[in-house]
Amino acid sequence: MTIAAHGQYIASFQEIVHWGDHKYIKHEYRAIECSNAAERTVLERLLKQELIERCKNEYKIYKDLFCLKTEQSIEMNEIIVHPAIYLSFTVEENGNILIGFEYQHRFEYKKTLEDLLRDRSPLIKEGVEVVDSYNKKSYYYTFVEVAPYTAGEKSPYLQQSVIDYYITKNETWKLKGVHNKTPIVHVRSQNGDIFPYLPHLLRLTCSYEQLMPSTAQQVNRIIKLPPNEKMPKLYQEIFRLLQYQNMLTFRKENVRAANLNYDIFNLSPPLMEFGRNYKTTKVSDGLGQAGVYEPKSITVSYFVDPELNYDPRKKDEILDFTKKLQHLSEKLGVKLNVSKKPRQLFGVLPVDFFKSERLSFELKSIADAFDGTVIVIGTEENIDRAYMAIKREFGAKADIMTQFVIFDSSVVKNLYYQYNVLLGIYAKSGVQPWILSDEMNSDCFIGLDVSHEHGKHASGIIQVIGKDGRMIKQKSIMTAEAGETIANRTMEEIIDESIFSYEKMYGMKPAHITFHRDGVCREDLDHLTRYMQSFQIPFDFIEIIKRPRRRMAVYTNGRWFTVQGLCYAKERMAYLCATDPRESVGMAQAVKIVQKTKCLSIRDVVSDAYKLSFMHIHSMLKTRLPITVHYADLSSTFHNRGLIHPRSVHEQALPFV
Repeated sequence: MTIAAHGQYIASFQEIVHWGDHKYIKHEYRAIECSNAAERTVLERLLKQELIERCKNEYKIYKDLFCLKTEQSIEMNEIIVHPAIYLSFTVEENGNILIGFEYQHRFEYKKTLEDLLRDRSPLIKEGVEVVDSYNKKSYYYTFVEVAPYTAGEKSPYLQQSVIDYYITKNETWKLKGVHNKTPIVHVRSQNGDIFPYLPHLLRLTCSYEQLMPSTAQQVNRIIKLPPNEKMPKLYQEIFRLLQYQNMLTFRKENVRAANLNYDIFNLSPPLMEFGRNYKTTKVSDGLGQAGVYEPKSITVSYFVDPELNYDPRKKDEILDFTKKLQHLSEKLGVKLNVSKKPRQLFGVLPVDFFKSERLSFELKSIADAFDGTVIVIGTEENIDRAYMAIKREFGAKADIMTQFVIFDSSVVKNLYYQYNVLLGIYAKSGVQPWILSDEMNSDCFIGLDVSHEHGKHASGIIQVIGKDGRMIKQKSIMTAEAGETIANRTMEEIIDESIFSYEKMYGMKPAHITFHRDGVCREDLDHLTRYMQSFQIPFDFIEIIKRPRRRMAVYTNGRWFTVQGLCYAKERMAYLCATDPRESVGMAQAVKIVQKTKCLSIRDVVSDAYKLSFMHIHSMLKTRLPITVHYADLSSTFHNRGLIHPRSVHEQALPFV
């Protein structure tokens, strides 16, 4: 019998007869009340659990993922890739039951925890997630420690040895290769319980974001499917999976947004303004024809990896590259004043300086050898090794802006690459390359995010002030938050900073403010409303869900494809397809936009978010997210990792890009 629970409710489709030592206080045999959010949630969970119970012999279940037994897992370098279907149930207030689904991949390391412990891998540390996938259902834990006893010794948690435990459970197959001296590890369940485990039964979980660049490139060739490959596969697999759900029937035509009462419309790319009042919808055209919107002169210093600088041929190539950068930058309207101070380091730093085990210590004594924005040039391997140390010592402690450049002779002559390097330098130096020519519906935008890593939570903020999308001020709010909620006092500080900065720039308060929250809103909107009323400024609070696990595609002439600017809106919620990547990159990811307030229309809210996705001024590449949440996400993450100076004077620079 399938049972689900939520809050005070325990629910099933059949009456629960045998309660064991428990007794229910009250039970009702009825349909749920669709107006009750808790009852809708418990039905959603019950439907999901019923499907899991019915298909578990044919599918391997990993959290919310149904791994396909029709497809083999893929082994690549140190990673195992499992194709899977994500599926969710949503019960609406009108009684409609919606199925959300997505074709995804699950990653885990090929080596077991036992292998990694034997290799003394730096990946093994308290708090990392591990998975036991040797059962029909996978079990997830966090690693705690290597136990002070072995497999043949009594465990205080089992009151017997681990070997005896598996013999008692008749699971001796798990003891293959195990002896009395085999080490045991302690892991913690989601409920906080500690379990002793044989390390060969566990693997570290992995996410796509954690993959090394070389591995990610190989993985992309397999998992990044274009729309015309992904959609037929997804369509086929989801309905095959739903055949196991015999309580409901689903009409295939309801995959179409038009059949689900969505308002469907397309947004056009906004006009952007560059130098000399030149306006266009393309960044490459604007920079190439008219240069940056805000010409200025900036100071930079070059910090070249000694491994390259002491090689005469590489040194000449780098010198040629830097001269081209300076020439191109002058054409764009930004003069690079190159400091001579770093020359004092030539011949002083050892050739393997970037590889030094004491790099953080060594950097302390040379921080004052640079002026302005520091352009760090090195090999990919050495930059990967030195990146965190340089960011912490120069950025977090000395408040020096740094732009890293991977030097590769095969790409540095590429004009597109040079443009991207310069935009990165400009972003660190407070240069505004372009603004929006098309006005937006709100005057001021505030991006909010809470970073959470290894149990630490920190707020981040980036402000985009004015109808032109210009970044007037960015600031990391130095607050450790409880969970993922931004505290009322922190919100007040954010509002104070934003309105003060706006008034300083424009001489008046904004007529309307839009908050973009990265992820689900957990903040006290009643308190926010009262505080905003004290300024007499109307506002909208918007959730930007970066990975809603939905895809948007159009089917025409026998092919699936994505359309940039396509939007599906319903009431105060919308899905936006803000990009149309090349087929080799894969299918575009949609963004979910949820309006928690009722000031602007949902069309106006989506239009503003779309325009702000063109304002990632640190790169030639357009991204799918508005800069508010993208930059707020990077800001809070950098703060949490100790990479941003707590009282930085560079409030118009972007140290985190």
